[in-house]
Amino acid sequence: MYALMDYRLSVNVEMNSVGFPTLRSLRPAVRNLDPEYDVLFRLFRIGETVDDDSIKRALPVNVFDALVELELLERDADKKEWRTPSLLIVPVEGLYLIVGVPPVYTTATRPCNTGFDVSSLIVVKSLPTSLAGLTVLDVCSGSGIQGLLCARRGADSIVGLELNEEAVITARANAILNDLDQRVDFRQSDKLAALNAAERFDFVVCNTPSVPMISGTIVPTSLEEIGNVVLVDLLAQLSAHLQPDACGILCAWRSFGFAGRTFQANDIASQLAEKGFATTVHVDRAPNTIESILRGLEIELERRSSMQRTEAATIMQRLRGQLQQPEKPVDGVYNQVIFINRTRQQAKCASTT
Repeated sequence: MYALMDYRLSVNVEMNSVGFPTLRSLRPAVRNLDPEYDVLFRLFRIGETVDDDSIKRALPVNVFDALVELELLERDADKKEWRTPSLLIVPVEGLYLIVGVPPVYTTATRPCNTGFDVSSLIVVKSLPTSLAGLTVLDVCSGSGIQGLLCARRGADSIVGLELNEEAVITARANAILNDLDQRVDFRQSDKLAALNAAERFDFVVCNTPSVPMISGTIVPTSLEEIGNVVLVDLLAQLSAHLQPDACGILCAWRSFGFAGRTFQANDIASQLAEKGFATTVHVDRAPNTIESILRGLEIELERRSSMQRTEAATIMQRLRGQLQQPEKPVDGVYNQVIFINRTRQQAKCASTT
């Protein structure tokens, strides 16, 4: 019923740019629910506090006690109200996912270390309908949504790699919550570092974060170097962990491009071709403007501890100059879902092409 009510709300409320319902539309919609659902959605879909009397009237004692024991409910500072530890529960594709309260919500009480947004849904919709019998590598696993859905679709075993420790803990909890923990192994890892040299996989899915967009060690000298640097950094090692007939889905967000093509996707496809992979790229115009991306790049540079503001300004001037090259015109910012396959005729990835 929680999933059903969530769906009913989602088709009637305004969504923000990251794929979450806006608080201004979600709050009044939740207030129209029956009392028990009002409590559940205020806690687990908005992240609000609920007074002690209301929560104990709405939840059976065993459910309330279990949520407290699992630390999904905690008392606030004055001990009169209850809230989640800045976590929500989101139903998606038959799964229940514990995720962080998005930073755009005023109810967030700490950083969102387990993100969930529209990019998560795009990856989910791109996955094959069946992965029966396959081994799966899930890079940048986050909440675990990709790996867990692969398990739900028949994969024999899944290894999920994620840098953020809290996200790894949350993904493991999500595996237990969805009764999939026997087939999914979530590991804390900087890119592919936690893999054993001999580990090989039939299918890879990688949903890298949209930032950083520029490497922390170099200054971009071309448009190909601006975008999902996490994805670009792991390409050289990725093929060593894939079976000869492996396939998969790699996502790259917010890259500069022209007429539905991006410079970074072309570069990624070229690198993968050297490893024997064919690629099919789905490109979609991102809602970001060129100027907003440039501002984000400037903020990244200014946050580098070794960089002076004047140096950052000089680099930004150079980057703006690259956007004016007539041989590489830019008309906007694009998102890309990249389907890879070492053998086009392989049946295992047929539903992703």
